[in-house]
Amino acid sequence: MAIDASKVDNINNIINKNASETDKAASKAQTNYQDFLKLLTTQLQNQDPTAPTDTNQLTQQIATLSQVEQQINTNTNLQKLISLFNTTTMNSVVGYIGKQVESDGDKGVLQNSKASFVYNLEKDAQTADVQLLDASGKVVLSASGTKVAGRNEVLWDGKDSNSNQLPDGTYTIKVTAKDAAGESIKVTTSTVGVVSSVDSKDGKITLTLGDVSVDLDKVTSVRQAI
Repeated sequence: MAIDASKVDNINNIINKNASETDKAASKAQTNYQDFLKLLTTQLQNQDPTAPTDTNQLTQQIATLSQVEQQINTNTNLQKLISLFNTTTMNSVVGYIGKQVESDGDKGVLQNSKASFVYNLEKDAQTADVQLLDASGKVVLSASGTKVAGRNEVLWDGKDSNSNQLPDGTYTIKVTAKDAAGESIKVTTSTVGVVSSVDSKDGKITLTLGDVSVDLDKVTSVRQAI
């Protein structure tokens, strides 16, 4: 599947923004360095020949100048490392665009009349009743789901219980499962959707699935879109 060039541009803008902030910090340190050097040079040029600058004081000033220079070099090297890290991270995230991902949650994103929902059963079930709800909380579909322990997937064509085609959007899954004795079985669900874009804010990367955003570090599965 082709990658949307606009999304790549968005990622590059994020990287450039981070690099720009680091450049400002390095520029400020460089300005301080130049100001310090001018001040020290002016002091030496205008010192009283009969009372030259104290050797210890001059040594301390030179040591301070050296520390400032080392700070600039350190900032420059850190900038290179940060830029490399950001580029590597964001380039890897580009690969998520167009892929179907699973994350903690209970949402499924209907896109082009296709949606996938995932739930996990703690053990084999005798019954597994599945409900899909729209954004208003209305149940649009009730059905029986698979009952095996572990991962179970519901593929949906976007049609409600009356076979009416519903609009693309975000829907919620609810599952009630019971064993042969009629006891409830623990069920966990996942948010599923195809990644349309990525974003970065305050060092946290998020993936956009239709109207839903999920944190990159919460993604539990990535696969080719259906």
